[in-house]
Amino acid sequence: MDFKNVKFDIIIQGGQSNAEGTGYGPVEKEYVPSENIWYLKAEKTVEIIDDNLRITYLDAPFRIEIAKEHGEAENPIGDFSLTFAKEYEKSLLKADRKLLIVRSGIGGAGFKKGQWGIGKQLYTKLVELVDYALSLNAENRVVGFLWHQGEHDAFEKNEPSTFKSALYAQVNDVRRRYGNMPFIAGDFVNEWKSKNLADCEPIIEKINEVIKESGNGAFVQTSDLLSNNQKIGNGDDIHFCRESLHILGRRYFTAYQALLK
Repeated sequence: MDFKNVKFDIIIQGGQSNAEGTGYGPVEKEYVPSENIWYLKAEKTVEIIDDNLRITYLDAPFRIEIAKEHGEAENPIGDFSLTFAKEYEKSLLKADRKLLIVRSGIGGAGFKKGQWGIGKQLYTKLVELVDYALSLNAENRVVGFLWHQGEHDAFEKNEPSTFKSALYAQVNDVRRRYGNMPFIAGDFVNEWKSKNLADCEPIIEKINEVIKESGNGAFVQTSDLLSNNQKIGNGDDIHFCRESLHILGRRYFTAYQALLK
């Protein structure tokens, strides 16, 4: 497809593993790919070396492909941006436009160790991806910023005020570049959060402060959403299960749509 002839509404999806999508298990309704919903990705390798995350972006063109759940066909892995996109397609997408999701979340990434933040590797790549998307057609536009991150900074015990400053600067820089689009973030998986309240609550408080102080944003509650461990018993209590990610995407959209009124 010649994407220079396609007009895209662009959604930025950033953060760490729950944004990248690490959810397993059955779902009430399977996600069905659509010709109207696309991904934009950068080719990369991700390794953990000496307990540190090493992300290497490959010297390869960015990829645009029809959006679908990743993983094996018999064991798909959820992504909350997909159910967000389905709701957007039904309610807000114009007949002459398509939706492009910029996929920039990477598991284990945060501000504490310098992956996210102005001038840092992941944010720099996010900007490159969005700039590329906008360059394809003069009528392309960024319409939203979906964020899920903070677990890394909680258990790494990042100073909450430092975390807040970095996130606030990042949100404001996205808007300076691409316009005052809604910014939506969400709470952690309750099973894991409830075991680590002393570390999690200050970070969640700062995310809410960023939303309040930067404006045009919303925070999505997740206390009733199940982890992988609760859904399929695999011991993973920090990641939303696949069904929870489907629900989370719809909640993000409800919050997003409310900001448009």
